[in-house]
Order: sequence, then C-alpha cells, then structure tokens
Amino acid sequence: MRTPASRIAVFAAVLAAAAGQARTVAPPGTTVVAQTRTTVLENERVRAQVNDYPPGSKGPEHEHLVPRVVVVLQGGTLDIRGASGDVKTLHLEAGEVVWRPAEKHSIANPGTTAVRVVEIDLKDCPAR
Repeated sequence: MRTPASRIAVFAAVLAAAAGQARTVAPPGTTVVAQTRTTVLENERVRAQVNDYPPGSKGPEHEHLVPRVVVVLQGGTLDIRGASGDVKTLHLEAGEVVWRPAEKHSIANPGTTAVRVVEIDLKDCPAR
C-alpha cells in the first residue's frame, strides 16, 4: 500500500513529465485541428495522460468509463459537448484541479490559446 507521501511523489513526477512535454504550437496563419494525448503513467489503478487542445481544434466523441481528476497546466476555453448534444463552456486557469465523472462527450477549443491538461483516470474508483 502506498503512503500519502509516495502518492504525492508519483503525482509530482507525472506533472513534471507533463510540463516537460513539447507543446503543440501552430505557425501564424495556420489552422491546427489535431488534439494530442500522451500517456505518461499507467498501472492497474490509474492512467495519466497529457492532453493538448490547440486553438480551433475539435475532437471526436469518446467515452470515459471511469471518473477522473484533471489538472490544468495551461488554461483557456474548452467546449464540452455531451452525448445528448448539450454544450458546456469551461474557462480553465493554470493550476486549477477539476473533477470529471464518467461520461461520453467531445471537446473543442474555440479560443485563441492552447489548453494543456493532465487527465488522471481513476480505474479503481467505486461506482456511485
């Protein structure tokens, strides 16, 4: 069993790895639509991914089967379109930590700045 200190050390290592990853930057006058996702840690209990959302990017609908914690590294605006078609606009700030339930959605960045987050899926989180 991991101690709270060892959990913090793992979390800090994930954030350090995420911060060191190359950012997606578009040359002036170029439209980038690709969103990137890089797995930086995975075991039987969690999966941590760095997600980059360039300005103007739109991703396909996908499903998260477990809840997750999202740590914002670079803030901005994201539109989350739920499976029913409803759209929620999130205004995220660097350093913010957000809880997201299991859900089906798509994500778009309608803003002018890139958004970068670390998404930590909690594989062994009990259903409620």
